[in-house]
Amino acid sequence: MFAWITLLPALYIGGRFILPLPLPLILRLLFFIAVVLVAECHLVYKFVFGNRFAPEFPHGVMVAINFLFGSLIAFTLLLILCDIVSAVQFALRGAWPTHQTTRYVLLCISLVTAGYATYQAVKVPRVKTVTLTLQNLPKAFEGYRVVQLTDLHASTLFTGRWMKKVVDRTNQLQADVVLFTGDVADGSIEKRFNDVAPLAALEAKQGCFAIPGNHEYYSGYPEWMQRMQQLGFHELINRSVTIEKEGRRLYIAGVTDEAALRYGQAGPNLEQALAGVDRQSPIILLDHRPENARQNLAAGVALQLSGHTHGGMVYGLATLVKRANQGFSSGLYTLNNRHLYVSNGTGLWNGFALRLGYPSEITLFILKSDEAHTG
Repeated sequence: MFAWITLLPALYIGGRFILPLPLPLILRLLFFIAVVLVAECHLVYKFVFGNRFAPEFPHGVMVAINFLFGSLIAFTLLLILCDIVSAVQFALRGAWPTHQTTRYVLLCISLVTAGYATYQAVKVPRVKTVTLTLQNLPKAFEGYRVVQLTDLHASTLFTGRWMKKVVDRTNQLQADVVLFTGDVADGSIEKRFNDVAPLAALEAKQGCFAIPGNHEYYSGYPEWMQRMQQLGFHELINRSVTIEKEGRRLYIAGVTDEAALRYGQAGPNLEQALAGVDRQSPIILLDHRPENARQNLAAGVALQLSGHTHGGMVYGLATLVKRANQGFSSGLYTLNNRHLYVSNGTGLWNGFALRLGYPSEITLFILKSDEAHTG
């Protein structure tokens, strides 16, 4: 179904732009075939590598494919807009304008826009700082520094070199804890071993904790859980840990992703994750998907950290992503004095590496105590 949807832009460009070009038929045919291949790149991934989630083309090729795919989508939308204007002119004047020169301009705009969107997707993310006041947070945790990484998607697009830069930038934040909310890599342990290796150098005063996202289940869940432990992460598989400071407590809990149920693994279980937890104490929950936030916050969670949506990636598409995730897609949401934060993602799935308006991020939370402000 997805392959048919992505074919439509290629057909539209073929009919409205390539066919009228003043070129020999063979050149127009080759041009059209190239556009179809770009439109069907995910089908090509599956045919060549057996998995559309983990293509293994070299870094430069992956950058080029995402750039061309973005150009195709942008050009299609601009062509449709141009044809709508032409239809209005036809209704008013009785003649359909050609707008051939305009189409060349629109093609250039599409290429520039896609180039910028690709750069925004693959660059090392900046740090986004969020200051949050948590209910019942003890004064001992005033100014506590929590760093969230999520959706790293290590691949031939996001290689070990990129990962090392992310780790270096994270370590500069002097985090008390580093929390990872899933989707560490696309591909098998063997292919991604070196790409994720820099994560072992992450520094946090009280540890690094993680949960799996849906992509861990696509490429060998048991092996990835073992690899994450080797890298120094404590996986919170429907369980919690207690963080103590000056005799006071903060809980960090984690649940699995619903994709687990399709692979014979334990699905998300909030009650199990919070077993033995004092619900009157502040709880930070790691849940890869934001869609269950209302129920999770109602169960006593003070702050839920999620990823998965990549923020919506680009204008327009973000609206659909939001609807698919119960109204949550990017940034901070406050419900009855409790919080959900949906990160735009530190990396991005290499099958759609484009960002417009929703930049990648390394998120630093500085926690504030309501006790400190009232007492």
